Amino acid sequence: MKKRTLALGAMVAIGAVSLTACGTGGGSESADGTTTITWNMWSGDTESTAKLEAQMAVAQEVVGDDITIELQTAPWADFFTKLNANMASGNIACVTAINGQRLTGYTDAFAPLTDEDLETAGIARDDYNPGALSVMEADGNLYGLPYDTATMFLFYNADLFEQAGVELPTNEWTVDDFEAAAKTITEKTGVKGFAVSIDEFQWLSLPMAVSGLQAVDEDGALDLTNPDFVEAATWYGDLVTELGVSNAVPSASETTWDPTQFENGQAAMIIDGTWNATRYTDPENAFTGGAIRIPSGDEGPYGVALGSGYGISASCEDKEAALKVLGALTGPEAQAVIAEQGGYPAQLGSQSLYFDALPDETRENLTAAFEAGFDGSTAQRVTEEWTQVATAMPNELVSVYTGQTSMEDALTSLQSRFAK
Repeated sequence: MKKRTLALGAMVAIGAVSLTACGTGGGSESADGTTTITWNMWSGDTESTAKLEAQMAVAQEVVGDDITIELQTAPWADFFTKLNANMASGNIACVTAINGQRLTGYTDAFAPLTDEDLETAGIARDDYNPGALSVMEADGNLYGLPYDTATMFLFYNADLFEQAGVELPTNEWTVDDFEAAAKTITEKTGVKGFAVSIDEFQWLSLPMAVSGLQAVDEDGALDLTNPDFVEAATWYGDLVTELGVSNAVPSASETTWDPTQFENGQAAMIIDGTWNATRYTDPENAFTGGAIRIPSGDEGPYGVALGSGYGISASCEDKEAALKVLGALTGPEAQAVIAEQGGYPAQLGSQSLYFDALPDETRENLTAAFEAGFDGSTAQRVTEEWTQVATAMPNELVSVYTGQTSMEDALTSLQSRFAK
């Protein structure tokens, strides 16, 4: 894999600080005329922060010496809690990250981007396909620019499949194929065939594929108690309680439980995002990993387009400088770094770089998975209360997996608490 070499001076010029609050507004001008723009992004470990610093080093070169970019981070689990607090105080970083599936609850924090704003940022709408850009839109307004585009995959441990005598998954796999493989692997190897999840995208994918429905209907209303969706979600919970092909997640605090199960060889399959495709298929892993699109249900293939991006805070004092930073962080130079780091760039012109950077051993498998996974994918629908729904999901799911409540009761509880 090609590696980008960064000049030490560029790295030193960028300050990455731990976040005690979600960020200050930024846009302040120093005595020498240099403007500092604070960039607020989630990061939960040293490796992730190092990747952000590498992206920012390139962005700093693009904006030049008149603007200094300052990085502030918080772990994903804390990011939105702190963002809520800073929204209340009106103290939000000039350039702030936002997950597309949570955007509807935070539009007041961001300034809508006009065509003139995009021109200042050096970005054009035609740089993206409509699906990638739509994750940053709400109520007809564009609130940010995506830095990546993503969907969900089924990742598998090829060694455990071989040990069980089961053929490797393909992009034509159905949910029935998935269930049969999970049963056989569990029976013949003593290792669970699958790791269920408490994370929203990771656990919702299979129930959506089985039912052909999302947790939010086409009118934008929470629809967790739709009988067909309840039936599909119940099947998912039964992977633990009835079929025994997955262990129960022990507590709602175990936010990395399923990837840990997979990477430690304790589960043969996992659902996770394309942002982890290179991680789970790295040739240096202890096992041979592969990826396919989400298995198809009776309604045929079903996938959702996901993504995150950066917006300009409504309270930013120097919008022009912030727009230049926004353009640099989402432009082709930064997109190239993201591709080399294993992220799938949002801009069409940079996406081929992702595949170019893949190891020879995994390029064919991942190229086919990406082509199948994004084919016909639709944007995931959310409500204004979705962040609250997603935050409450883990406790409900753990109760289902441990047999304390039924999936129907868990979904009914969420529906009654958060539906308008």
